[in-house]
Amino acid sequence: MDESNISNLGVEEIAEFIEGLAPGPAADEGFKFGDPQAQVKGVLVCWMATLAALRHAVAEDCNLVICHEEMHYPYAAQHPGLEKYLTWTVNRRRISWLAEHNIVVYRAHGMLDDFCILDDFGRLLGLGEPVVSEGFFRIYDISPRPVAQLANEVKRCMGMNYLRVCGDVDRIVQRPGPLWGGLGLSVNVGFIEGLLRYYPDVLIAGESDEYAMFYAIDADIPLIETSHAASENYGLRHFAQYLAANFPGLKVVFDECPVPWEAH
Repeated sequence: MDESNISNLGVEEIAEFIEGLAPGPAADEGFKFGDPQAQVKGVLVCWMATLAALRHAVAEDCNLVICHEEMHYPYAAQHPGLEKYLTWTVNRRRISWLAEHNIVVYRAHGMLDDFCILDDFGRLLGLGEPVVSEGFFRIYDISPRPVAQLANEVKRCMGMNYLRVCGDVDRIVQRPGPLWGGLGLSVNVGFIEGLLRYYPDVLIAGESDEYAMFYAIDADIPLIETSHAASENYGLRHFAQYLAANFPGLKVVFDECPVPWEAH
């Protein structure tokens, strides 16, 4: 895009660009707050529109926030009827901040998973090229090593001091299957079962929970859990860079959502 036209760029044009990257948008994607016909001053790309990310947008004079995760609680796919929840503390605080600072929020979820986040998780982990690539399913082939060694390598790649592992840490594995983002959660156990049909011998998840971990244990497959946000930040940074490259002169800021916990 010509830099001279950036001053007239509308948020709808950014949305159209995103929607051209992958099939979509799905029902859970699109504009979530603000005026879709507003002009863009700057764009902030983030994992979730947390208060910290929204404050970052204001500090950088960005009036369009592109978030990957749902802005409101509870998760809309499981709890339809948002009007019942707008008075919840976090929803009220986020909406008040958005309204006060005239910010537009656009959610790009599955579209960005498809465009880059899924495969970027494999690249972040240094797994090479997948030997299975069907839909959202990926399987990699690495040199054989114990689960404990692989977990340490994952920890290093993710820049994390701690992660969780369930299953036999001494087992030799060589066929990892990634469950990036929240696909390691029990609400997505159908995806886990689908991935098992491609015969991985170890799972590397973003976020998981004990229900899903017992599923993995009874399926006799070790599971390494990292972080939901950390497993997707790498791909979201890639998208922010791609957006900036395709709109020269547009201010694009990436907000890296931190892992929200620490081990004691």
